[in-house]
Amino acid sequence: MFINIMLLDFQGLFDCPWWWLVSLGAFLLGCILCRLFFGSKTETTAPVAATNTAEYDALNAKYVSREKEYMSLKYQYDELNKDKLALEAALKECKDSLTPVGSTGDTSGDSGTDYAAVLGDDNLQIVEGIGPKIEGLLKDAGINTWSALGSASYDRLKGILEAAGPRYRIHDPKTWAQQAQLAADGKWDELIEFQKFLDGGREDKGDFTSPSKVEKLLAKKLGFSNNPNDLKIVEGIGPKIEGLLKDAGINTWSDLAAASVDKIQDVLNAAGDRFKLANPSTWPKQAKLAAEGKWSELTEYQDFLEGGVDPRA
Repeated sequence: MFINIMLLDFQGLFDCPWWWLVSLGAFLLGCILCRLFFGSKTETTAPVAATNTAEYDALNAKYVSREKEYMSLKYQYDELNKDKLALEAALKECKDSLTPVGSTGDTSGDSGTDYAAVLGDDNLQIVEGIGPKIEGLLKDAGINTWSALGSASYDRLKGILEAAGPRYRIHDPKTWAQQAQLAADGKWDELIEFQKFLDGGREDKGDFTSPSKVEKLLAKKLGFSNNPNDLKIVEGIGPKIEGLLKDAGINTWSDLAAASVDKIQDVLNAAGDRFKLANPSTWPKQAKLAAEGKWSELTEYQDFLEGGVDPRA
């Protein structure tokens, strides 16, 4: 009897089309919602994952690039530090070779030598950026000593250069007073270190491979080297560049005098960007004067040069 009742109920369902329509609508609605929810999630997962992978790869490549730059800079720093230590050793040897001069003030370096007495406090050429002609202009304007130059304002110094004509207007005296004051105060180690960061007296990127202006003048006071293998007597050549030249077979003053400027420039270019900016245009001439023992002419010529470069060029 129960079975007969169930059959009658199913028979009633077949006789009611509305029930089928509602059931079919519910089924279709469920399929659509399922498609929207699960289908969209599946479709968007792949693009998001691809985007994250690309972003990771880009960041990783940037990291690798920065790490290479860091290692390159670290190597350059280590090389510069080696040069610095070598220069300090050379400076100490130079100081030790000077004859000590008695001094009542603290105007000496580590060896106890009175630099002011050796160089003369009216020698304005110890300042990086000042040559004999500019020194003459300053002294004509009443600036005769390191102390006077140390107290001179930038505007006054610039005015003196401006009044001297176009040839002198290109010089920037921004650091001259500071250098002169360090000399006047007897702070020689500090002055030497400062000059190594300068380029022609400007606060640009300096060159640790070249001696400072003070070191060069001290070397001249001591007399030029009698060693024909010492290429550093040439204005513009420091220990590092000397090593490059000798690696290229240029070992003596005579070798350097016979070398063409183009050949020397090729040696510098091959050593990398750090040395490409060096100007060897006067190096063979300086070396020739040294090889021939014409020291007075070499001294006069180097006094005329500015950082080893002919200012007329």
